[in-house]
Amino acid sequence: MKWIGCVACFLVGVAWSETSGTASPSQAGIQIAVPSDPSSVGYLNLSKRHPDGSDGPTEFATAYSPASAVQRLDQIRGFLRSFEELTARARGTLTEAELNRVGNTDGAMQNVGFHNIPLIVEGTLLKQDYQLTQAQYELAQLRLARGDVAEAEVERARTAYAVATRRLQLFWDTKRPVD
Repeated sequence: MKWIGCVACFLVGVAWSETSGTASPSQAGIQIAVPSDPSSVGYLNLSKRHPDGSDGPTEFATAYSPASAVQRLDQIRGFLRSFEELTARARGTLTEAELNRVGNTDGAMQNVGFHNIPLIVEGTLLKQDYQLTQAQYELAQLRLARGDVAEAEVERARTAYAVATRRLQLFWDTKRPVD
């Protein structure tokens, strides 16, 4: 599908040009530990990926949060609106065959696909954030019972879980697919 390729190119371009960001409030105060031993399962070699970007661990901790991803989706929606406008202008100049060769210029894709496909991505990000914060909250409760963490850590995890829950519920209630 050409559309997926376009989205991937947009995502790479946005990520490449803007690698700074802030941690998601739902992840605030909760650091995901990356093993430092290269022989450990889960080890990541977080080298610097771009000369103008942050160092690898900082980029990993800040640029790839659910909040940053949803923000980038809003940018992609702007790109898609621009493509719709460009397509509308091109309809008077290009033949239908030429438009078909470009791809993704038909009304169904631009009216339904351009709306629904980013919704699936956004919903997936929010669902994953919800599930992750749920697991982190449950882990914090278990660690508290073992005496490994203080009550403050459980409260931070509970707050993050509550924020993720509200975000997913707001999405579920307000961002509907179209047909």
